[in-house]
Amino acid sequence: MKYSLTTLLLSTLLLLIISTSITAQNSWIEGQTPENILFSVSGFDGPEAVRYDADLDIYFVSCFNGNTSGDANGYISKVSGDGEIIELKFMMGTADFPFDAGRGMFITGDTLWVADHLGVHYFDKNSGEHLGFVDFSSENPGFLNDIAADNQGKLYVTDTGARKVYRFNSSGYQKVIEDLPIMPNGITILPNGNLALAPWREGPNIYQINPETGELLVFGTVNGSDNYDGIEFFDGALITSTQQDSSLHIMINGQDELFIKVSGRPADIAINPNENVVAVPYVALGKVDFWKLKQ
Repeated sequence: MKYSLTTLLLSTLLLLIISTSITAQNSWIEGQTPENILFSVSGFDGPEAVRYDADLDIYFVSCFNGNTSGDANGYISKVSGDGEIIELKFMMGTADFPFDAGRGMFITGDTLWVADHLGVHYFDKNSGEHLGFVDFSSENPGFLNDIAADNQGKLYVTDTGARKVYRFNSSGYQKVIEDLPIMPNGITILPNGNLALAPWREGPNIYQINPETGELLVFGTVNGSDNYDGIEFFDGALITSTQQDSSLHIMINGQDELFIKVSGRPADIAINPNENVVAVPYVALGKVDFWKLKQ
């Protein structure tokens, strides 16, 4: 059988595309266990969340340091990209705006935003200076938890206990979603502009919701898991930390593709896209582990 040069070239191109796709898929490091940790950093007091800043090559770690409300002991640590604690208590509250128990964080420009039990603090990421506080106390929040921003810079925070999502800025806030059928814990923005929500104690599904219409859809299902905390979208995959089975799950195209078995109950994770690294904090263990996601 004879083939034209065009047919042979098209066949070669198709094989190259398939090979590239397989290589990209297989570049994820599958089936990791605690022995595969790049490095681990200890010495924190109840580390609940991590946020990576690519400009500074810095990880910020928010710590409960005691009660989750009312003790003004919370702080945020500054950690280098290779795991050195530069300053344990880099960011703290003030007499007027006490910082009780830092949770999820997000960075816009030079500002780091962090959820607390009565509102959202914001700090200068360079100096650590406390810049202000968005007070949610009139809402009687159930458990303000995680923060994300969309491509227009609009900030969102979940209230896990009250089943709500708020949009906010330094001037105030507004409810955009309430009476959710799930308890939204982790939050991140998907490429389609929807909010991905990792629910707490609501079964194995991860959800997405349109912040303008309120339409709630299932994004995907994590096999045999529940009690999600952190959630991040990275390189075509949705990465979730789950306390049900002490692991990280990675969903690609809505399918649960692989997981990393971690050394404790993981809280709110962070991604370092420059090094393909995920940072995993554990409130009870007082440490943060760092794993390589891709080769």
